[in-house]
Amino acid sequence: MKQIVAILILLCVLITFVVWNALYINKVAVRMKRLAESLPPVDDPACVAAAEHLRSEWKRTMPVADLSVSYLLTDRICEQTALLASCAAVGDAFGYESARAILSDALEDMRRTERFSFESLF
Repeated sequence: MKQIVAILILLCVLITFVVWNALYINKVAVRMKRLAESLPPVDDPACVAAAEHLRSEWKRTMPVADLSVSYLLTDRICEQTALLASCAAVGDAFGYESARAILSDALEDMRRTERFSFESLF
């Protein structure tokens, strides 16, 4: 009987962790996507600081997100935030908008892959 109770407790802990992880990753993806969408145009003087802020926010949240999101996806987001900041620094409007679009796509992929569903439990 003690084994069944222990197994049920472990199952509840596992389900709680899966739900918390899905909520956390979705929250991070939505916050980062809003930051990316609210970036000013490349000709705005505040663009460089805003792009660096986005990059630093990702660097701050990446260690926790890296525990559950695939390395390929987090690496893609790292590359795009770095490219976005670099394009903002040199004033490359085409590269800036391209990096922002690809970053938004990568963040949406992160949200989609970590979505909570019945299948994610098993």
